Amino acid sequence: MLPINYKDWIDIAWRRRRIATIAGLTVFGVVALGTLLWPPLYSSNCQVLVQDNRAQLLVSPDLQGNAPPNSSAVNNPVQEQDLNSERELITSLYLVRLALEGLPVPPAYAHGSGMAVAAVKAAIRLPLEGYHVLHSIPKLSPRDAWAIDVERNLDATVIKRSNIITVEFSSHDRKWTKDFLDRLMSRYLEFHASLSHDPQAEKFYEEQTNLLKTRLEASEGQLRDFQLKTGIGNLDEQKRALIARISDLQSTAAKTDAAISGDQQQVTTLQSQLGSTPGRIEKETHQVQNLALQQLKPQVMQLRAERAELLTRYQPGSERIKQIDAKLASEEKILDNENHLEVNEESTDVNPVWITLQTDLKTASTAASAGKATRDELNKQIDAANQQLAGLVTNGVQMDRLQRQVTSDSDAYQAYVRKTEEARASEALNSNKILNVSVAQPPIVPLQPVFPSVPFNLAVGLILAILFGAAAAYWAEESDSKIYSSGVVNDLTGLPIVAILSERM
Repeated sequence: MLPINYKDWIDIAWRRRRIATIAGLTVFGVVALGTLLWPPLYSSNCQVLVQDNRAQLLVSPDLQGNAPPNSSAVNNPVQEQDLNSERELITSLYLVRLALEGLPVPPAYAHGSGMAVAAVKAAIRLPLEGYHVLHSIPKLSPRDAWAIDVERNLDATVIKRSNIITVEFSSHDRKWTKDFLDRLMSRYLEFHASLSHDPQAEKFYEEQTNLLKTRLEASEGQLRDFQLKTGIGNLDEQKRALIARISDLQSTAAKTDAAISGDQQQVTTLQSQLGSTPGRIEKETHQVQNLALQQLKPQVMQLRAERAELLTRYQPGSERIKQIDAKLASEEKILDNENHLEVNEESTDVNPVWITLQTDLKTASTAASAGKATRDELNKQIDAANQQLAGLVTNGVQMDRLQRQVTSDSDAYQAYVRKTEEARASEALNSNKILNVSVAQPPIVPLQPVFPSVPFNLAVGLILAILFGAAAAYWAEESDSKIYSSGVVNDLTGLPIVAILSERM
């Protein structure tokens, strides 16, 4: 049964302190001993910078002076597949074998270990050896086995959002980790230089450059003769200036139309408001009582008194009473329809709102008329500029065609000049190991092992020791049939605890 509170755990730990201490010290000792006996593992790393090409290292016409950079003469961003390809090449078994060439095979792979170690290895590898014999798999040579083990300890990762690859190698020999990465990077750069070597490229580009130069000179001569014949100067600048002027005039005309539309809308609104606004407004009003009301009230009171007096002598349905009721109802109806007050005198004055609306209407009408005149003048200027542009385009069609031919021939010629220079410089770059990949950070001899971490392992061993000690104490408590706590008595009998008696020595 699990303890119900921490006091029970403390009591169990104290009663079973001997077995808990032995279990905890055993676990901690095993962890500490394994940590101290485990050989240290060292790790060294280097960083490889990958670029799309080497054009920034070449002397190219597009990179001289104030010429704008050309997309074929500057670096493009390195793609993810380029980085992955380089990573796979660095960690390939082929490159590892190149790096291990000329080095003696370690004794551990040359079957030079002792008999005891050899027997243990043979027992471990017995199933694998049987599988190889069953399927006729050739046995690995000591150098191949060494290369495979080195490849397993070699890793390359791409740093996110960058064109840098981190290469890491782990070994129990701290100096060997750095030496192997040096040899690996050297073979890697040599392999890249062999891939970039192309001796026929320079000759091909030189032939194409001479051909394109002749064609460019011919097209430039045709353009020069046409300019002398027609007298047209810089056609593009003239067209751009004229188009810019037309654009400005059209923009101004559009703004003027918008202003006219706003003025006209304001005129319409002011006219509507002016029509619903009176020109004069009431200033003072005097009211007196209605004279007809004053005359009818006494008559109604007299008829009511006469009706009351007749009711003392006649029945309510008599003819005389009906006549009086008819007169009384008629006069009361007249009283209900009459106004109690009547206007006798009114004075008016000029409405200031009407005057303001009238002034604003005249201003808006004047602005709309001025805008229309401005718009007509702008339309005349736009028509004149369009006619001028049409004449310039008509006269410059042939010249534009010749200019495009010159531009096309010049671009092709410059491209092949650049390619020729790149091919010539590429051979020199290859011989000097200046490639599109470079070692940005060379490997260094590691100062501290990466595994095992003694403080971390001891801390984990301490935690495990506490857990195993507690588990051992609990197991011993459960194995003992004696009852040591009131909670166990309550759980076993189901009876409440009345009192606890403690034995005092």
